Order: sequence, then structure tokens, then C-alpha cells
Amino acid sequence: MRADYFLRAAGPLALLVLSLVPALLWAQQSPWSAWRGEVSATLSGIGLALGLVGMAAFALNIILGARLYTVQKAFGGLERLYRTHRANGRLAYLLILGHVCLIVAGRASLSPQDGLRLLSPAAGAVVFLGLIAFLAMTAAIAATLYARLTHEAFVYVQRSFGVIFAVASLHVFLTAGAKSSSRPLTIYLGMLSLAALAAFAYRSLFGNLLVRRYDYQVSEVRELDRNVVEITMAPLTRHLESRPGQFIFVTFYSDAFLSQFHPVSVRTSGASTTIVLRPGDARDQFHPFSLTSTPSDPDLKLVVKAVGEFTHALHKLDTGARARVEGPYGQFSHLNMRHRRQIWIAGGIGITPFLSMARSLDGTDYEIDLYWGVNDRAQAYFADELEGIERRVGGFRLFLVPEDERGFITPQLISQTSSLQDVDVLIVGPPPMERALRRQLEEAGVPPASIHSERFAFGPRR
Repeated sequence: MRADYFLRAAGPLALLVLSLVPALLWAQQSPWSAWRGEVSATLSGIGLALGLVGMAAFALNIILGARLYTVQKAFGGLERLYRTHRANGRLAYLLILGHVCLIVAGRASLSPQDGLRLLSPAAGAVVFLGLIAFLAMTAAIAATLYARLTHEAFVYVQRSFGVIFAVASLHVFLTAGAKSSSRPLTIYLGMLSLAALAAFAYRSLFGNLLVRRYDYQVSEVRELDRNVVEITMAPLTRHLESRPGQFIFVTFYSDAFLSQFHPVSVRTSGASTTIVLRPGDARDQFHPFSLTSTPSDPDLKLVVKAVGEFTHALHKLDTGARARVEGPYGQFSHLNMRHRRQIWIAGGIGITPFLSMARSLDGTDYEIDLYWGVNDRAQAYFADELEGIERRVGGFRLFLVPEDERGFITPQLISQTSSLQDVDVLIVGPPPMERALRRQLEEAGVPPASIHSERFAFGPRR
């Protein structure tokens, strides 16, 4: 197995071990034999173990959400960390759900009235505090998965998990039980909870003070068409250092831009009406965008397609507006690939990270074929520049694939001009395109480890 496989596995493996430690410490103090016998004791014992592991996983998910540099590096990049964050969050919820159900079932096996009593304030303040945390967690997860939230609302829902965790921690540490008979378990849960609360405070409460960010000023806003805009930002003090293909989080301070946002807006389309509620100030929300500029350029460039309210509003961004930038993030770069022979596949605005990579090529021994799928040639905004790079840099070739002329990009189309053997394939485009191409490339014999893509938001792309 390759070394990078172990590096990618290090983060999830550490997550698993750290989540299981509370159950192991509890098992040392309270062996399984003590919980066998009566149904009530067995159900309560299993429920307690699930609760301990669930709280540990919950704490670790709060830490993952803080986007700490060392943590995201251990997962092989922010995109893999986000995937793990989503999966671990669901697992934590299921474990805590199992804890609630089994504890109630254990009590109900003695008396149905006692089981129901646990679900009411009559159970006592400490128990009811845990129930409130569980119900709030359920509502937040349901909103994340099923509600059509604006980016601002999504961010506030994510932040609510830190508050929910604080309430759940009070329930854990005020409840007399397993930890009271195991000092190591108490210390471990305490350290893990403090680390999670510190990570939450670092990112969500004091981010403007503690998170390293850079001040820029918008120097140019160029509309490529009515849906796509190119933004150039000049550093006001020190400039951000990046690698080709990385991305940043950015927010803008512009009266013209913010005039597009309202606490409540109503949109009508045909017979349907949509009411949008925006709970916070757009200036506090950082959105992710790929850099199209090169690392050697102190100015930052972004190319943004209007697919949501924030990106639509960027067309109103005025020159001179201030911007705050956080990053860079991501491991998606031709410099990080195993092979010097590479195939880049871009779908529409997915060209953005490849612009940074192509602009950074210096004629070294890379052999790169870029396939860019667009609806029609009018949307190939950077074709002339990429063709210039093709003429200047040996080993770089551009293949423009207008959908209205040649259809979709497929491995069969690529194999007409490029070999799929001993090559790394980098894909950026709409998620359905990425999934379809990954499946087709694997069927064509490209190893899964040689197919790379990166999406960099907790929520759906906007």
C-alpha cells in the first residue's frame, strides 16, 4: 500500500480510537458481568456505553468543525475532513439516540410509568437537560439534512451544535453514574469536552480575533457574462501564500453588495412563493471559492458563477470594497499527485482551480491534458489564455468540449487523444458529473486512488 493511503487513514483511525476510549475505561471499572442478568440492567448498561461513545464522537465532531490546520492536514485535506465530519456527526447522533432509547427501555422494563417519566420534567432537571439537548440535536440535524437553508442559516445551524454540546456536557457531568466510579473516565471526558468547547469558541465565538485572516481590497470586478464574475483583490498588508489549486474562505464589506440581502425576502415563481429568512449579517459569513491566481501573484483572483443569493449579489460588489480572507485550504493540486502525467477534467465553472494550476506551469516535465466541458463556446471565457499557455508550455494541451457540439466528456472521448494508463485524473465540476466520471473511469481501468476531486463546503454548494 502507498504511504499516502496510511496518511489518509490516520485521521479517521484516530477518530475511532478516541471515540472508543470512554467505553473501554468504563468497561474496566464496570465489567460486562455486572450488567448481565436483569433486562433493565442489561439495557441500561448498553445504553450507557452508547452514550459515552456518542458524546466522545460528538466532541470530536465539534473539533473537526473548527477547521484547525493540523487537524485538516491529518485527514489529507479539508474535503476529506468534511466527509468524515458528516459521517461522524450522523454516527454520534445514532449512538446518542441509542443511548436515549435503551435507557428509557431499561426503565420501562421495570415500570412503563417510570419509562415515560424519563421523558418529562418530572425526571429531574439534570435528566431533562439531557432530553432538551437530544431534541435540539435532532432538530438541528433535520434542518441540515432536509430544510432548504440559505448559507447564512446553515452556518447558524452548524454553530448551534456547539451550544447543544455544552448543554449535553452539563447533563453528562451532573449525572451520577459510570464516571463517578472511574476517575480516568471523568478526566478523559472532561479534557475532551474542554477541547471541543475551546474549538467551538475559537471558530464560532471569537473567530474574528483568533482565526488568522488577511485584509484585502477589491481592485476589479469584471463581468464575464450575466452569471459569471471575476474578482481581483489586492492585499492591504501582508498577502496570503498559497499553492496552485487551493481555495479560500472570504467575506466582503460592501454597502452595494449588502443591499442585496434582507432579513426576510419573498420570491414568487409561477404559482409558488418562497419565503427566505436570513438570521444573520452576511458580513459574518465566509464562503469558499477556488483561487485562480498564481502563488507568485500577491493579488488574489476569483471566478464566481451565480448559483445562489450570495454569488448573485457579487455582481453588485464595488471596487474599493474591503474583503477578509481565510486560508488557504486544500490538497487538490497537480503538485501533490503521484504521476507527472495527468488528465484534468473541468465542467463549466469547475475550471477555476485548473486556471491557477495552468497559470503556474513553468515548462517542467509535467504532461497534462486539460479537458474543459462547457455548454457552448461562448462560455469558454479563458480559452484564449489557456491556448496561449499551451503554445508557451511544453507538455500542456487543452481540449475544449462544447456540449452542443461534442456532448459530455467521457473516458471514451478522452482515450481518443490521451492515454488513461499510469496517470492521475483530477476532476472538478457539478457533483453528478464527478460521480459519473469517477464510475466510468474506474470501469475503464483507472485505479480509484488515481482519481481525485475536491468539494469544500459543509453544506451544499451555492
